Amino acid sequence: MSTVSPRPRTGRAHRLAGLLAATGVLLASCASGTLATSDTSPVGSSAPVTRPSVTGPTVVVTVPELVLSSQGTAPVTVAPTTDTVTASSTPEPAAETAQVPAAETDTAGPAPETTAAATAANPAPAPAPSGQGLNVSLANCDGCTVLATHRDVAGGRSAALVSTGSGRGILLSVGGDGQVAGVIGVPYGAAFTTPDSGVLPCAQGRCVVTGRQGDGRAILSAFELTDSGAWRDVSGDDAFPSATERSAVVDLDGELAIAVQDQGDGSAVWMLYTWSGDRYAVLGCAADGDPPATAAAVSPSACLS
Repeated sequence: MSTVSPRPRTGRAHRLAGLLAATGVLLASCASGTLATSDTSPVGSSAPVTRPSVTGPTVVVTVPELVLSSQGTAPVTVAPTTDTVTASSTPEPAAETAQVPAAETDTAGPAPETTAAATAANPAPAPAPSGQGLNVSLANCDGCTVLATHRDVAGGRSAALVSTGSGRGILLSVGGDGQVAGVIGVPYGAAFTTPDSGVLPCAQGRCVVTGRQGDGRAILSAFELTDSGAWRDVSGDDAFPSATERSAVVDLDGELAIAVQDQGDGSAVWMLYTWSGDRYAVLGCAADGDPPATAAAVSPSACLS
């Protein structure tokens, strides 16, 4: 199917350490053929640092002050730390070797076996499936809000979208070993939308962030998680701004498509962007109404330009 190039748009916008403290996760994953729309109220900076709607194990992430104070948006890859975290700084006592009492003969019989019963009463939490949300708590990010997360985006690393105390958006990649592998600023939008499910839309190693411009119009952006754990901005020139407050992230058989609105002198139309192998390109357009949910619902001839 042929694609239509989008109209040009102008303007554009180190080290991290991470600790994981295990405890569990469960959120619904993105299902094929579903929409994540921009009707949810945008969130800027606020006091909570944990998204409470996610139940299960909690990942505790430390965001260094260097990142919080930086105004840049360039992606950062963080080398794994070799520091060992210990439970106590008290030195181990010397082994006592003066006297070792003789072993006593046990005449009372074997002790009752309680291991199986205890395990049944307190089963270990099951690991959350790939694609679900991650319960993230930020250890040193005053005024920050965890807006959305996604487990196992690529290479065993998960994503967390965070609004900082200054209102900036940052996207973290967190490895399964507890390390923050990379971070990138999200410069597109004055505020960011929290999905109802708490799950950041991600597929095929790419995640889509929904933001709001200062005048209330929607703007979407896309980021790809690389093999090194760093994020790559694949939003193109100035991301995907909508002419209205409406936008949607569309699941097209496991691939994320981006739907925003274009408008001239008349009614708005939907523009559907799909991944073309190295960038997002316009697949086609559709009349105003519900966002297009399939590739067959759009046509290049319906576009305004």
